Amino acid sequence: MSEDRRTEVINICLDHFIEQGLFETSTRSLSKALKLQSAGLYNYFSSKDEAVIVCAEQAAIRLEDTLISPAMKDLADPERMMRRLRSRADEMAPTMKFLVSVCSSERYKEDMKPVLDRLAERYEHYTEKTAQKLGCSKEDVEPYVYMTITSVANYMIFAEDRYIYPQIKLVKEALKALTEGR
Repeated sequence: MSEDRRTEVINICLDHFIEQGLFETSTRSLSKALKLQSAGLYNYFSSKDEAVIVCAEQAAIRLEDTLISPAMKDLADPERMMRRLRSRADEMAPTMKFLVSVCSSERYKEDMKPVLDRLAERYEHYTEKTAQKLGCSKEDVEPYVYMTITSVANYMIFAEDRYIYPQIKLVKEALKALTEGR
């Protein structure tokens, strides 16, 4: 199977999981979404569980690409960064909810550990990039990077501003102080 076809299959399956729900999605419905016969999913995955893990990993990549990477471009303007993050978080909430449903399931917990470990390593990367862009030490920004990621994730799960407002306010103030201190 070509890499393009594999990517297409994963994205179709992920979109289907997001629309239908993790446990409501059957191998038959995934096959149908792929426009294949009822067991056609097995042409691409050895099991539904493998499809779930691969799709959850793709969900994490989508979240990173849509939320974190673009936010790095707005570091110099914390107000704008947070506005855009919120807008993107609203758009990506269903993807986050799918990822959380996989990660919180006893069935997939062990298989998701390597995926989550890779994601955590990326946080370190973003901490270093943030420090570099702001011209400060990694230690200066580390709590704010992690706080932002956690707050935005919580917002996507709970869709409630008041749960994250204090953290976001603190992050904006800290980033303003760091950008003005350059």
